[in-house]
Amino acid sequence: MKIEYLKDGNVVTLASARRTIKFPAIAQIEAYWHALRNGRLMPTRGDVDPRGIGENLTYAMILERIAPGHARIRLAGQHISDVLSMEVRGMPLSALFTPDARDEIQEALESVFTTPAEVSLTLRSESNLFHNKLDAQLILLPLKDIHGNVTRVLGGFQVDGKLGRGPQRFAICNMETRPLTVEHTAGQNSSDAARRRKRDIARPGYWDIRGAPPPRSTDANKPDVTRVDIRPSQTGQNRKSEGHIMRPSDASGVAVPGMAELAASFHGASRPMSISPTARPGGHLRLVKQD
Repeated sequence: MKIEYLKDGNVVTLASARRTIKFPAIAQIEAYWHALRNGRLMPTRGDVDPRGIGENLTYAMILERIAPGHARIRLAGQHISDVLSMEVRGMPLSALFTPDARDEIQEALESVFTTPAEVSLTLRSESNLFHNKLDAQLILLPLKDIHGNVTRVLGGFQVDGKLGRGPQRFAICNMETRPLTVEHTAGQNSSDAARRRKRDIARPGYWDIRGAPPPRSTDANKPDVTRVDIRPSQTGQNRKSEGHIMRPSDASGVAVPGMAELAASFHGASRPMSISPTARPGGHLRLVKQD
């Protein structure tokens, strides 16, 4: 039976709340991973900073995939080494489990790497002369590499109670798998940005140079000037008056209204040149219509 209760107006499973109270380090590692995720499908291995995990680093580990359903421990905190009473770096994750539980841990690892998914396991240790039964919690959180493949896992392992002498191994009591999806907020922000961009483009006078060019003018009296034509001056002309800028005109030669009458000569004359469009000796700069 699934038992739920209300917390701050949200429905929370009772089992999840108990895990947070009983295994606070696991809850903190999971919260850190979600903060790194920040709306993405998952964070990368390079995003993980030991300083962000802080005092819970002794319960954290990094796993590396070595085969389907198998992963080895690359980095591990002291608490995990104390559980097996040995240095665990380089050992397979299955070393923490009883033989009967190893098929299930392979299934959990394969879900993390291939689905990908966030997996949480509730564990219980074996009971013998030197050990009492202890509850433990393991969480497996996928990390992608620089190529986008899930090859690493950020893990958290915490035992509730006092560890006895010698290595302890655990059986799996419960496994919870949560496939990853991109958070809705990220998609919502992207959708809002697309709507704002569409609204801006529709605004009069707006032209985004990354999109399509603005529509061409349909007024035949206004030429579409898109090219500048510079022609050389004739030999023997006075250099001080060898060129001028002509305003664009339509097919009949009538100047476009609203433009400057004539620009100053190129050498910086104080008075604009007075020259007719039909008689323009020498070189000049002309704006030419182009389709």
